[in-house]
Amino acid sequence: GSDGTLYQIDSGTAVSKKTGLANGRAESIEFNNNTIFVPSGANVPFSWNGSSASDLSITLSDSVNANTLTGVHAHKNRVYYWTGDSQNFYHSATVDTFQGNFTKFPVGLVGTFGGNIIMINTLTIDGGEGVDDLLCIIMTSGEVLLYSGSNPSSDFALVGTFRIAEPINEKRAIAKLGGDVIVMTKEGYLPLSQVVRQDIVGNKAAAISEKIRGTVISQVKATGTSTGWQIFVSPDGDKVYFNYPTGEPDPFNQHVFNPIIRAWCVFENIPAHVSGQFNGDTFFGSASGVVFKVTGDADNGENIVGDLATAYNYFGDRGGVKRFSSVQPMLEGETDVVFSFGVGVDQAPVAAIDVSPVTFQSNLAAWDTATYDDFFWADTTGAGVTKRRKAVNRLGYSSALRIKVATSTQTISFISAHYTFAPGGPL
Repeated sequence: GSDGTLYQIDSGTAVSKKTGLANGRAESIEFNNNTIFVPSGANVPFSWNGSSASDLSITLSDSVNANTLTGVHAHKNRVYYWTGDSQNFYHSATVDTFQGNFTKFPVGLVGTFGGNIIMINTLTIDGGEGVDDLLCIIMTSGEVLLYSGSNPSSDFALVGTFRIAEPINEKRAIAKLGGDVIVMTKEGYLPLSQVVRQDIVGNKAAAISEKIRGTVISQVKATGTSTGWQIFVSPDGDKVYFNYPTGEPDPFNQHVFNPIIRAWCVFENIPAHVSGQFNGDTFFGSASGVVFKVTGDADNGENIVGDLATAYNYFGDRGGVKRFSSVQPMLEGETDVVFSFGVGVDQAPVAAIDVSPVTFQSNLAAWDTATYDDFFWADTTGAGVTKRRKAVNRLGYSSALRIKVATSTQTISFISAHYTFAPGGPL
């Protein structure tokens, strides 16, 4: 969506499919072989069946205008809509339908902290005799309401009300990650599975962003009311993007979480106004109306720059000073790896760790030069692994390694680092 028009892109050409929208922003779900769009403006929700768009005929039981709906979610074959400025949601009278009559369900009578509905999602939990899906309703105040059942008119039961830090006021600041639901809040990125087991203080410690908590809290404080916050899980499942507005000329960055090793990094200056997936690839739309595909080893033809710093390590002795004489990083690439690195001591800021460029040749075999049994063939496991040692001569209690690399031709992995140091006593 861009500038009030819905486009379809199958190749390099965008084809207009629906015009006259208030803007290019909408929330959407996949339901019953259709994509249901709820525009963020004075437009009625519409469906897309793969070839054409059709406005939906929706009648709300309290006579609220369907043009004011801003959110949509599908749960147990039933569609739920909400406006974002009330404590009510609307559910379909029958399953497997996304238009017709919708009944109001007020939650203000069970909530205790107030606020309006900002997000609705589905939380999967282990019920003891198998898993169960709960409808999860999140209020702007941070109150979370969990309901079991499949029909709000007959078998809904309130499982409980819980409290988290106030969520970011953005419907896209929530996503499913496996059976869990992740929410962006003022105290970090929180998995809701922790809500049912801990109080609000415990929730802070359980946030998956605990390792970068200060960074997240500062960013939410700076730009938490701006548009552009979104959680997006990559199609391959090995990256979770937490998109946020920077407030700078380069409008967006992403905190990126690896759920496999639970490590974090930041992608800078990627103008992702909104992200989505298609045919197993990640795409994002920029504020200028250009759609980008995230793939390969290059950044739109330019180098991808990586800047990594390990945690400071006391090597088992916090009270003893050490003389770090050398360090041997191990990296893996497809060809020779050119990178810069340096060593910091005693909690020096990462930016203060000086790096110097070094070229480490890989162990790939060079024809008529390599010796037998010492080098790897290019198509064998271990090809491209580089291990070289560099003298550093630093004195301190703890040490960290910083590595910078830039490439547009290969994928480079940092495997490990081996330090040589002489232990000493306290000073």
